[in-house]
Amino acid sequence: MMVFDRHSKAALVVASLTLAVCNIGFRAGIGAANAYLQKEPVPLRDQLRSIPKRLGKWQAIGEDRELTVEFEEALGTPHYLDRDYVLDTGGRVRTWLRVHIAYYTGMIDAVPHVPDRCLEVAGLVKMGLPTNLDLHLDRTDWREDPEDTNVRPGERYPILTFRHHVTGRPITVHMPNKKFQLRTQEFRVKHRPDMPIYAGYLFIANGKTTPWPERVRLLAFQLKEKYAYYAKVQFTMYAAADVEPDDFVELVSDLLSELLPELMRCLPDWAEVESWSPAPSTNLDE
Repeated sequence: MMVFDRHSKAALVVASLTLAVCNIGFRAGIGAANAYLQKEPVPLRDQLRSIPKRLGKWQAIGEDRELTVEFEEALGTPHYLDRDYVLDTGGRVRTWLRVHIAYYTGMIDAVPHVPDRCLEVAGLVKMGLPTNLDLHLDRTDWREDPEDTNVRPGERYPILTFRHHVTGRPITVHMPNKKFQLRTQEFRVKHRPDMPIYAGYLFIANGKTTPWPERVRLLAFQLKEKYAYYAKVQFTMYAAADVEPDDFVELVSDLLSELLPELMRCLPDWAEVESWSPAPSTNLDE
C-alpha cells in the first residue's frame, strides 16, 4: 500500500484546487466573452428522406440504403440520405450518380468524413490530388431576398420559390450565398484500371458552402456563434473510360440544381436561426 507523506498530500490538494479555480475562471471568461465552445443543436426542418425521388430528369432507383449500427456510429450521425439517381434521357444507356448526404449539429468542432480518405481505405487507388471545380447551377429563378441578411458577413441571402412535391403549395427557401465548388477526386479499382470512379463533395455550413473540409469550422464554429450545423453533400460515379472530371462535374451540377432547393427545405433556415432568442427545440425528429 502506497503512503504519501504530508508534503505530497499538500501538493496534491493545492494542484487540485488550482485546476478547479482555473476551470471556473475559464468558464467565466468564456461566458463573459459571449463565446460558445459547445454549440447548441439546430433541428432539421424535415427529414432528408423526404427529398423527392424524382428530381427533374433524375429518378431514384432502388431503395434508400440503411447503414448498419456500426457504420452509423462511424458516420457520426443518424441523419443521412444514401440514394442512387439515374438521368432519364429516354435511351438505353443510363447515367448514374450516388448521392450521400449527412447532417451534423450540436457538436464542439467539425471533423468531416470525406471520400479522399474513406475510399482509399476501402481499397480504391487515388489518381492524383483532389481538385476544387466550379459547379454550374441553374440559378434562373433565384432572386435576392429584400429582407433577410446573413448577420456575420452582412450579405443578402438568395431565395427561391418552388412547389412542394406532395402538396403542390409554393415554398420559399433561402439558398446558400457563396460560390459553389465540388472537391473532386478520381479513383480506380485495382482489377479495373480502365474504369474511373469519381467522387466529389461540398459542405453546407450555417447557410454557406465550401468544398474544403478544413473550412467547415470557419463557417460554423466561430466562438460567438451559439448554434451550428453542417451537411456533407457527396456524389459518386462509376464512369465509362472516356468520362472526364469536367463531365462528372456537369452531371453533378445538373442534379444538384434540382436537389438543392429540396435539401434547403430540409436544412435549418439560417436567416431564422440567427434571429433565435431564446433557444429553439432541439428535437431533430420533430
